[in-house]
Amino acid sequence: MRFPSLPAIVTVMLNVLFGTILAAGLAGFMAAVPNVCAEAVYIIPPAGDGSIVLMYKGIHYSGNVIAKPACHPSMYQRIFVTPVRMLGGYGDPLNPIAGISTYAIDNGNGSWTIRGQVKTAGSLTIESADAIAMIIELYCCVDINCN
Repeated sequence: MRFPSLPAIVTVMLNVLFGTILAAGLAGFMAAVPNVCAEAVYIIPPAGDGSIVLMYKGIHYSGNVIAKPACHPSMYQRIFVTPVRMLGGYGDPLNPIAGISTYAIDNGNGSWTIRGQVKTAGSLTIESADAIAMIIELYCCVDINCN
């Protein structure tokens, strides 16, 4: 930050003060958050030939039930589950994230149940809304593999 109308020594002192306040604030924030986090961004380009139609996209948590999309009878209903926010390592010392598992279970009644698990290096498996958030994408596809 610059203070052009103040003497140089005052400007230096203010810069040091602001830097110290910022560093202390960040250190306090980091000490208050004893978890290991990871985030991912996943982007799918749109299909231009109509062989794949995106019907829905949203953020959901483990255990949510998602209705299957209404597709043309010649098309296949498909779901893609992608982790977007993971949180692990509860406690002290921290247990880093060792693996992520996301998938959908076909309920056989026109819906899927979304599942997501975070596995820590300490052999803990966490499956809860505060542990993992997932991007859910529902498609209607011409072929079974959505190619």
